[in-house]
Amino acid sequence: MAAPTFRNLPPAECAAALCTADGPFAVSEQVINGHRQRVWTHQVATFRQLIMERMQANAANPFLSSPVPDPEPFHAREALTHGETLERAIRIAAILRDHGVGVGSRVAVGGTNCTGWVLAFIALHLLGAVPVLLNNGLHVDASVHCLALVKPELVIVDDAMANQLGPIASTLKDKGVGPVWCWTSLGHLSSAARANVTELSKLQPTAGALAQVKDGAFASSVNPESDGIIYFTSGTTSMPKGVLVTQRQALHIVISAQYIPARMAMRMGASPKEATALATAPKPDGVALLSIPLFHVQGNLNWLVGAIAEGSKLVFLRRWSVPDAIKIMVSEKVGKIGGVPAIATSVLQSPLLPKDFELAQSAFGGASPPSRLPGDLVKRWPNLLVATGWGMTETNSTTTGSCGMEYVNKPLACGAAIPIADLKIVDPITRKEMPAGQAGVLLSRGSSMMKEYVNNPKATAETIDADGWLDTGDIAYIDAEGDLHIADRAKDIIIRGGENIPSAEVERALAQDDRVQEACAVPVPHAVLGECVGVAVSLAPGAMATPESIADAVFPRLRYPARPAVVVVSPKALPWNASQKILKSEVKKMVLEAWEAQGRKPMVDPTKARL
Repeated sequence: MAAPTFRNLPPAECAAALCTADGPFAVSEQVINGHRQRVWTHQVATFRQLIMERMQANAANPFLSSPVPDPEPFHAREALTHGETLERAIRIAAILRDHGVGVGSRVAVGGTNCTGWVLAFIALHLLGAVPVLLNNGLHVDASVHCLALVKPELVIVDDAMANQLGPIASTLKDKGVGPVWCWTSLGHLSSAARANVTELSKLQPTAGALAQVKDGAFASSVNPESDGIIYFTSGTTSMPKGVLVTQRQALHIVISAQYIPARMAMRMGASPKEATALATAPKPDGVALLSIPLFHVQGNLNWLVGAIAEGSKLVFLRRWSVPDAIKIMVSEKVGKIGGVPAIATSVLQSPLLPKDFELAQSAFGGASPPSRLPGDLVKRWPNLLVATGWGMTETNSTTTGSCGMEYVNKPLACGAAIPIADLKIVDPITRKEMPAGQAGVLLSRGSSMMKEYVNNPKATAETIDADGWLDTGDIAYIDAEGDLHIADRAKDIIIRGGENIPSAEVERALAQDDRVQEACAVPVPHAVLGECVGVAVSLAPGAMATPESIADAVFPRLRYPARPAVVVVSPKALPWNASQKILKSEVKKMVLEAWEAQGRKPMVDPTKARL
């Protein structure tokens, strides 16, 4: 039988065929906050509705495989079904209700990916409360900033964050932050932490509260426009901002995540009815290894909420480690991996992965993937569905998407916009819309965009204009076929002698080298040109390279101004933040040190040195 032929159908033609009034991808219009917006007609209304309906329907399906809390044996794990998870979350919700938490209450949740985190998140949504998702990788000063900004009624964390926040409980109280609770035991914590933290497991719900949580009548006021979640921006250039999103804005992901593979199926020859059936079919046997943190919008919506909606299983690691990840992938029969592209790259390059191991899906975002990555993955696993997309915290993750042959055929693109979102590219100065193929600032608008930055009307007004367009800060272009291409974050542009050089352009060229596992480009100062390109790379397992050999390989792939002036080969992985994005500020210190040692003189072009 001949292989299906890819048909490059325009996004608008696919949307017209798939978004019919009687189908799951139906789209309608509503006026929300003064703006007429397209919405998914059949989108689930609230988190509580999604949780109760899907987790009860999939009660017997495996849901979580997670490390047990410290200080238990390091490799000990626990497993829960969807039904067991819901039952435990109902008990926690009842305890919270007994302590005054209800509709609209803001409650902070913080810690590593684990059962306790998921239970707290689900319990809060059963009450119609608003989880405030703390980045557990922040310095304590930044954590205090985030908590003081939002002023949650309660803070529920793991033991590590309890140890961080317990000793400053009085400071938090002075800033309007409620008590600190912990979902693990406290016996191994400092005395200062134990004195100011409540151990959740020692609290018991009343029968009345249990009955109320199960009935849910008290939450009848919650609707799609009710507050849903507060995320925090990464805070790479300033203190994090709180991103408030509604139930509707967050829950778009349930249908949006299905629409992208439906469009792909249609482009591979399926009828609209067949494509819809394939994309919306239950996937209860799916097992995903989640490497990205649950506080991150991608980990939270695409992975956790996606698993609740599908009735599928999530597997957690205590911390990211390629050997541990591969061991778990084999033992848990993981079929899906994702997160940032470096995760897929590190697994693909590892010699530890059994040659007969089958992977069904790999989806990544949050950073610019190497252009060779989708092809490399499909070469290793021909039946793999590889996917990417573009989104950000403020857009509730997925706003564009590309999968399968869409992505393999156009590896530098992020795909076309979902039907409920609009994109446009504008000139950074005049704000005039740019024609197809020309780069400018990316603006996004639609019913999945955030409501506001918490207690920061100035930043909200600077980011969302009067017509509802959100300035993403990304430099991008949209090609003639409607696919988005991200050039770089505006702040990550290197300006050499007046010429703009996207750091992603350099990083993609470096990633074509089989020896390179991670690549990061940063500016270094130059007396005449203003800035030059500096780079740092880490190497794939077993690979060896010198700065000169890296330059020798990458120079021919880059235009002259984009060629690195200094190259650092790191003996270990490049530094990541808790969201698994490379910390460019830390990389810049490494590269600047090498640049100074080099006398601020660009390295000799190795391709010319041989002449």
